[in-house]
Amino acid sequence: MKIYKKLLGIIFLLLSFNSLAQEKIYKIATDIDFPPFQYRNSRNELIGIDIELLEAIAKNQNFKYEILELGFQGAINALNNGEVDAIFSAMTITDKRKEKYDFSNPYVKNGIALAVKEDSDITSYEDLKGKTVTIRTGTVGHDFVSKISDKYNFYLVHLDDDLNLVEDVVNNMSDACFEDSIYIRYNISKGEKIKLVIEEKPHLECGVMVLKGKNQELLEKINKGLKELEKNGTYRKIMDKYLVGYNESL
Repeated sequence: MKIYKKLLGIIFLLLSFNSLAQEKIYKIATDIDFPPFQYRNSRNELIGIDIELLEAIAKNQNFKYEILELGFQGAINALNNGEVDAIFSAMTITDKRKEKYDFSNPYVKNGIALAVKEDSDITSYEDLKGKTVTIRTGTVGHDFVSKISDKYNFYLVHLDDDLNLVEDVVNNMSDACFEDSIYIRYNISKGEKIKLVIEEKPHLECGVMVLKGKNQELLEKINKGLKELEKNGTYRKIMDKYLVGYNESL
């Protein structure tokens, strides 16, 4: 009888170890510095809307994950190459992207904004004629601005980093920049000497992105988690923490 119990115990331990070994740890890619969605604070802690939502969803839906800070284009390349399972970085949901990727339910609404220095006299697209305007490569804003640059005759400079967009405007290295309206509003609230002049498409929706047909179980967990976070008030608490006055619901 004792031998039988010992054998059962050994089998149970082996099954437990095997289960732990097979437990999925999702690799989630993010941008490197894209406040208020993901960025590092003065203590070098990774924080932001995406980071806190992911943590809360994973806890609610009981799954494990690893965050890889790869930058915007680096994250897309890694997803395309199968090196990560998903991108959780305020990815705008578009028809073009849907041809290659699947998305979670949207968790934030955004827009494309034109920002200039605080004392600039630019108030319209017509005022951009002959000016230097920056845009981040690969974004939805990039597609939109590329289409209007010829119409309004401004010089378009492509950058890979959001922070450089704002810094270039503040330091007179460019006359204006196009970026997500939430990011522009966040920078203004933090004291950057810029102002929002025009906001286009104010209700672009953002979600978690995976390769088409892949990691559907992860999308299901994220969708269920978002619904639960809205019910228990966690979603509103996180959004209010980073975006004062953001009143959109899921």
